[in-house]
Amino acid sequence: MDLKEFKPREISLYENFVGFPSIHKELCDIVGYLKYLNKLTKDGNHEHKKMLIQAESGSLFLGRTGTGKTYALHCIANEAKKEDYFLIDGKTMLQKKETEPKDVIDFFDQCARVAKEKPLLIAYDDARQLLGSRTPGRFEMIPREPKPMLEEFRRQIDRLIDFNHPAYIIITSVARTRNIDSQIARRFSRHLILPRPREESRKELFNYYISRFGYKPVNVDIITLSYLTDGVVAGKVEEIVSKASYKASMEGKLTNKLLVGEIKRFFHGPPVDTFLTTEMKIQTGYHEFGGHTLPSYLVGLEPILVTIEPSADGTFGRSVHRPSKMIPLSSSKHFFAEVVTRMGSTAVYTELKKGKEEGRLHDLVTAKRSALDLYGLKNPTIRIPVGREETYLTKGLLSEKSKIEVEKEIEEIKNEALGLATEMIRNYKDVISAFVEDHLINKETMVRSEIITTINGMDVKHGSYYEPMCQVLEKLGFLV
Repeated sequence: MDLKEFKPREISLYENFVGFPSIHKELCDIVGYLKYLNKLTKDGNHEHKKMLIQAESGSLFLGRTGTGKTYALHCIANEAKKEDYFLIDGKTMLQKKETEPKDVIDFFDQCARVAKEKPLLIAYDDARQLLGSRTPGRFEMIPREPKPMLEEFRRQIDRLIDFNHPAYIIITSVARTRNIDSQIARRFSRHLILPRPREESRKELFNYYISRFGYKPVNVDIITLSYLTDGVVAGKVEEIVSKASYKASMEGKLTNKLLVGEIKRFFHGPPVDTFLTTEMKIQTGYHEFGGHTLPSYLVGLEPILVTIEPSADGTFGRSVHRPSKMIPLSSSKHFFAEVVTRMGSTAVYTELKKGKEEGRLHDLVTAKRSALDLYGLKNPTIRIPVGREETYLTKGLLSEKSKIEVEKEIEEIKNEALGLATEMIRNYKDVISAFVEDHLINKETMVRSEIITTINGMDVKHGSYYEPMCQVLEKLGFLV
């Protein structure tokens, strides 16, 4: 076989890498390690070089598809190339349908010949067949049969210490650590597990890719985009920005609406083929803004998105908000705030004769769930897990008397929340009308920054109903 050079994309570890700072630090350490091995060779300190290579023959980059394993590999490869490392594509060894031990030997023999002149970085991108475990699977009784190719691969790794110049191997894979052969794991002692990016990392990813496509991140709401893509891998963030940028090139500018549209398509698929009349847009706007966004803002939550566009699941419109410093997650205030924002659609429906009946009924069910979570803070028995997903309440383990008491308290919570929401709708009906008919109908989708700017322009104070909400909570017997 003929060795093939591994050709990385033109990306720099120090200028282009985005994501977890700890992962970046580890990648920088690998580059430093490669530099040091090269220095030991030039200094003639082969004994020390052998000891280091014996301790660490390579690295495993593990994680789900799209978390950035290949991206990290290309970053390392580019830095190694600057240090005069020759890059070899390890997939050359695996090009046959069934790789035999002699193919592995031939591959490493050629690597040894190249290593007489230069240090090597051998890259195996997505090579799960090199990591197979010999231990039984979860539902297996006997060990798996060892693969002759894998046995030979382990033996050849041990040859690296005898190469003239240092050789280092990097394997990327979606394999889990527990499924990796223990002998491979021992030889590749550095394991980088790349997780899904958290909120701060997603902000950096959006900033980076929006800039790469030639737009200014300051013109879009990065906080909203980051929040809406919770659980999304780095590769999908790039895909979302790429598709939105393509559409932006035809429309002349990259907007929040374009980016949110691509996020919605990723989660829910293309929107249904539904035409909304002006009247339907108005009804949906009153439901989403008046029933959800405004109440959430008044009690102290942070609005993220309000839209009246149809979704792939057949729903019209969506309102998203999140906890704030005022309303921390999983507190009594948070659960009650959720009930208030759900009961808001009923208040809009009864007070302003606007909204969607089917959406209101769905919100009543959701409000009941949040009320149950709130009640669980006072009486944890109903939330005690029984088995995997069941609780005392769902299993029917509570007495009939207890069930009646729970239902009575939940109804009281919902009624108090409805009273608070109704007061808001009455006091801010002009604001609701102006926001929906002058702004939301025209834009169809508004993100966090647009919502807050518009509401503030109408002289509405964030959290103006925070204190009244806390007073109602205390009246219901909850600690605030």
